[in-house]
Amino acid sequence: MVYVNSSFLNSKHGALGCTNCHSGNPAAAGKEDAHNGLIAAPSNTHNQEICGKCHYSISTVHASSLHRTMQGYYRRIENRLGYDISGDPEKVAHFEKECGKCHASCGQCHVSRPASVEGGFISGHNFQASPNMRENCTACHGSRVGAEYLGENEGIKADVHWIPNVKRCDFCHTGDAMHASSPGAEYRYEDKDMVTCEQCHGAKSASNQYHKTHWDDLSCQVCHSQPYKNCNSCHTGGAGITGSSYMSFKIAKNPLPGNRRYKAVTVRHIPISRDTYASWGIPDLPLYNSEPTWKYTTPHNIQRWTAQTDTTGGKSCGEKCHNDNSIYLTLADLAAEEVEANRHLLLK
Repeated sequence: MVYVNSSFLNSKHGALGCTNCHSGNPAAAGKEDAHNGLIAAPSNTHNQEICGKCHYSISTVHASSLHRTMQGYYRRIENRLGYDISGDPEKVAHFEKECGKCHASCGQCHVSRPASVEGGFISGHNFQASPNMRENCTACHGSRVGAEYLGENEGIKADVHWIPNVKRCDFCHTGDAMHASSPGAEYRYEDKDMVTCEQCHGAKSASNQYHKTHWDDLSCQVCHSQPYKNCNSCHTGGAGITGSSYMSFKIAKNPLPGNRRYKAVTVRHIPISRDTYASWGIPDLPLYNSEPTWKYTTPHNIQRWTAQTDTTGGKSCGEKCHNDNSIYLTLADLAAEEVEANRHLLLK
């Protein structure tokens, strides 16, 4: 069969037969008749009916997960517009076509590359228990998270947790966490099950004076991250990011104090502008300043020794933070149209 490895036929999923998942007419002799009623991507449109027959609990919780619903993106649009677009079929269609395709179905993590990066089987229809880090995870999360983690940004070291063939995304981001999201979570930092550094490093809270002083005040990335990529403008309708990305490292007040305990965190500029959705017939976002344009971020480029923790030459570990204002988000970092949206984040 074209595109399907013979090894798939001997697998558990292969033994089910094509029509068990894809429907169609198995009794037909011709291709056109055989494909009548075909479901090309079952997990995209019939996840619970088809995948759920064998994987009921996973498919049930995945139906409302952030990886599937894109609720975070949807809510940000709604907040900036000032109304819910669900009653506007045309705008919902735009959302599903552009924003909605970015997050994946079961098949786009376990069988093929995600549709947002052109799809295609990874191993001839063979199912992978754990998604392929490069073909699945960083295929979608590559330009920022993947490049940081793998050390692909010039002059920036790979994350200390990156050990080829040993530690991959699923070393920290478990299947349970990826399949489900906490009830009511609108975006990932509201997900109570999202991985935290403390799950492995909780014992480090008293390992040195700096940890004792700042453990509940600063996110781990404030001290242990390196510069990371930021973007300023993205547009629908195929235009994509229209402003050049740039590297920076910024500390600000925690925008999500109700979800994360820290007083100060690293923040990243997101690719939004007032006319981001112009191609959808939305020339302006009337409540643009209802959402900050600098967002809580957890860069995946952790190192034990960074510019913030450098103690060479007898320097204090905190010298960078206490004497260098360039690492703080300030008014000088904000365009005029985004000052009000981010003013509450400024530490200085």
